[in-house]
Amino acid sequence: MQNENGWLGSHLIKLEVSFQRNRQVAAIRQSLRLIFPIILLGSLANFFDQGWLQRSGYYYQTLHVAKWLFQARVLRQYLRLVSAGTLGLAAILMAFAVSYYLVAPVTRQTTNRLMAGITAVISLKFFNVSRASVLSLRPIKWASANLGLQGILMGLLVGLLIGNSYRWLLNRQKEADLTAPLLLTSGWLMGTAALGLIWTTTQTASLNAAFVSAIQWPFRLPHFILGLFGYSVLNSVYAWLGALGSTTIGGQTVATAQNLEAVLNHPGWHLPHPLTPHTVIDVYANFGGTGMLLGLLLAMLLVHAHQQSRQVAWLSLVPTIGNFGAPLMVGIPVILSPVLGIPFILAPLACISVSWLCIRLAWVPAVAYPLLTGTPGPFLAYLGTGGSWAALGLGVVDLLISTAIYYPFVKWHCQAQAQLDGEVLPDEA
Repeated sequence: MQNENGWLGSHLIKLEVSFQRNRQVAAIRQSLRLIFPIILLGSLANFFDQGWLQRSGYYYQTLHVAKWLFQARVLRQYLRLVSAGTLGLAAILMAFAVSYYLVAPVTRQTTNRLMAGITAVISLKFFNVSRASVLSLRPIKWASANLGLQGILMGLLVGLLIGNSYRWLLNRQKEADLTAPLLLTSGWLMGTAALGLIWTTTQTASLNAAFVSAIQWPFRLPHFILGLFGYSVLNSVYAWLGALGSTTIGGQTVATAQNLEAVLNHPGWHLPHPLTPHTVIDVYANFGGTGMLLGLLLAMLLVHAHQQSRQVAWLSLVPTIGNFGAPLMVGIPVILSPVLGIPFILAPLACISVSWLCIRLAWVPAVAYPLLTGTPGPFLAYLGTGGSWAALGLGVVDLLISTAIYYPFVKWHCQAQAQLDGEVLPDEA
């Protein structure tokens, strides 16, 4: 097996297995498996709502949905409700599940397991409240936007913190003793409420929004090649850690508007901003979502190993084609996978390099027209350039490059997962 995989493959498989066996990572892995069906359902609802039922949707425009679909408004209301009830609770679900799975192996009492999860959920919510409702003494409103996909990382961290504290305590007390868990629960809730109040009254942004801003500040306007690399790597690492929401850089809307104005009001295709995160990364390096997930999906379907990964790939096919990649990130999972983390960073960088060079040398025109939500990745450049076949060809080349980069890593990942799935996970014995 080592000769077949080579030195690099063998060592990466060992690294993946060793990393995933870690108690903390194993709890996260179980939690991601738990919430995958919920994330899949919510992503499908988002895809059909934004891609099929909104004017800015690709299928709404190309299939003329308004002419043949009745009760579209009611259907949109229904899909938005499904999305809010699934994706909108992603961070809460992760906080609960991670804390629960950390505690499960050390106690047989379901009450202790559930209490650890509930404490994590409440603690997370204390940091995601509406500042105005707190300061004005009005009924408290929760910052629901921070409890969805982009808040998964914060939910994961809170779950680890709460779960490990319960685990430590339960390992040092008698099974029937209720006093210590009660005191720990009260202490955590009172403490996180106080910290949440301090943050809310002294900061104008939520904790999650502040974290997103902090990691973006070095690359506010990365129009140069190294800036594009840095922005891509930052986005990939952030998503790999578990924050799956959009991390759009401020100011790009202005550049996009100026590009469109130049095309509409001036002859020729001379754009003032041909090389931006939008014209390079969004169009050529984010097929399926951050990390060129469409390339990962194709590689998963090509690798004849690990049945569960192939099932996840097929189930995630529709939303991933529409650039809603959360199901693939959670279901494989790509999140916190050392083996898949490497191509998750490298594939976009390769696509950025090729695309930047082609645009810089004027071999393909830069994108100027607005892009419709849900447009399949390779068609983004074709439609954004007004039908340039060169841009379409570049998109296809980028997809092939990303698939080729992912392919060996997917093989090694599947072998590692096959080893891990042969083990008995905590609380499943």
